[in-house]
Amino acid sequence: MPQPFCHGFGAPGDCFGAPNRGGRPGRPCLVSPLTPLSYILNDCRISFHMYADDTQLYLSFSAADTSTSLDFLSKALDSVHLWLSSNCLSLNPSKTEFLLIGTQQQRSKITQDTLAFSNCLLNPSTSARNLGVTFESDLSLTKHISSVCKRSYHAIRTLRQVRSSLDHNSAVLLANTLVSCYLDYCNSLYHGLPQKSLHQLQLVQNSLARVVVPAVKRHEHITPTLRQLHWLPIQQLVQYKICLLTYKILTYNSPNYLKDLLHPYFPARPLRSSYTHLLSIPRMNSCSGRRSFSFSAPTLWNSLPLHVRCSPSLSSFRSSLKTFLYPP
Repeated sequence: MPQPFCHGFGAPGDCFGAPNRGGRPGRPCLVSPLTPLSYILNDCRISFHMYADDTQLYLSFSAADTSTSLDFLSKALDSVHLWLSSNCLSLNPSKTEFLLIGTQQQRSKITQDTLAFSNCLLNPSTSARNLGVTFESDLSLTKHISSVCKRSYHAIRTLRQVRSSLDHNSAVLLANTLVSCYLDYCNSLYHGLPQKSLHQLQLVQNSLARVVVPAVKRHEHITPTLRQLHWLPIQQLVQYKICLLTYKILTYNSPNYLKDLLHPYFPARPLRSSYTHLLSIPRMNSCSGRRSFSFSAPTLWNSLPLHVRCSPSLSSFRSSLKTFLYPP
C-alpha cells in the first residue's frame, strides 16, 4: 500500500437495547427503523454496514492523520447518538467496540489511539467479533481459527461416539451439518493466511473424514478419502468460495460493495485475451493487500480455464470449478 494506514472500526452498540448477539444477523425487519441513520452516515462520508441491531463504521487513514481521523469518527458517532436519542432509541456506548487494523509497524506509529464517544473514551480492542468472525488488529484470524477448531473437534468427538450406529450417508450428512458448516463459514477470509493456520483447519477436516470413513487407517493418506467424499481440501475450498462469489457477482451484479471492486480487463490494444472474460488485477505490494478481495478475486478468477469462466449457469460453474480444483 502507498502509505501506512489503519482502519477505525466502530459498532455503535445495540440500538434497541438488546444484548449483543456476537454479530448474528437476526431478523432483517430490525434494520428498517434505522434507514434514516444511513442518510446521516452518508452525510458524514463514513463507510458503514448495518446488520440488524449492529451498525459498523469503517474509516481508512494514515498514521500521520490519526488524530484528525479519530476526531472525525467521533463526530460521526455523536451524530448517530443524537439521532437515536431524538427518536427514543437506546444506545449503550459501553458495548461499542473500536478496532485499529494494520501491520505492527503501522500501529506502532499511532500516538493517539482513544476514541471519544458520548462522554466516554474508548480504547482499541485487541479483537472484535463481526458476524461470527473474530478479527484481530493484524487480521491473522488466530482467535477465530482456534475457536473453529475447538467447536469442530467437540462435534467430531460426538459424531465418533455414534458412528457405529450410522450408515455412510447419514454419517456424511451429520458431518456436513455439525462440522463442515464451521469450516465453510466465511472461509474466503482465510485466503493468503500462513500455511500453519490453514494446516490447523486441514487437520480438522482430516479427522472428520476418518470418522466418516472408519476403514481408513491412521497411517494411510487422507486425500483419496476426501476425494471419495467429494470434499475439497481447505486451501482449495477457500479458492472455491472466492471464485464462486466472483461468478455470482459478475452474473447477478450484486452486491454492489463487492461488484465495485471488480473491473473487466481491457488491454491497450485488441488481443485475443480481450474476449476471455478476464478481470483487471490491481497492483498490491503488501501481503495484507494481496489478501483483499479486490486482489484475490481477479487473481483466482483469471487462473481458471476459459471454459470454467464461461460456464452458462451457476450449477455448471460449481461442477466445473470443483473438478478443476480437485488435487491430482
